[in-house]
Amino acid sequence: MPSKTTIRRDIVRKTEEFLSRGGEIKQHIAGESAEQAGQPRSRPVFVSGELPQGRTYLNEVVSAIDSRKKKAKPPVSVKPRKRPRKKIIYDDFGEPLREVWVED
Repeated sequence: MPSKTTIRRDIVRKTEEFLSRGGEIKQHIAGESAEQAGQPRSRPVFVSGELPQGRTYLNEVVSAIDSRKKKAKPPVSVKPRKRPRKKIIYDDFGEPLREVWVED
């Protein structure tokens, strides 16, 4: 498989050769296509050698993965342990009187 750089050089060389033999390049509007709408697409011009092989469909593999995901058990929720915390008791004037341990 040739590299992109090799393909680009080949395209530039072929374009220059075409123009040197008197050919001309026509400008087209963006989005305009030379292919007919009712005709099947032709073979790509710049593909050298074999066409790429057909696709390998992985529908069965994807469905197997999805079924495993559905069968997965929900994670066991871990309840936080109730730990006692220190609470400060204040008097009417906002001064701390004592500390008390409480469980929430």
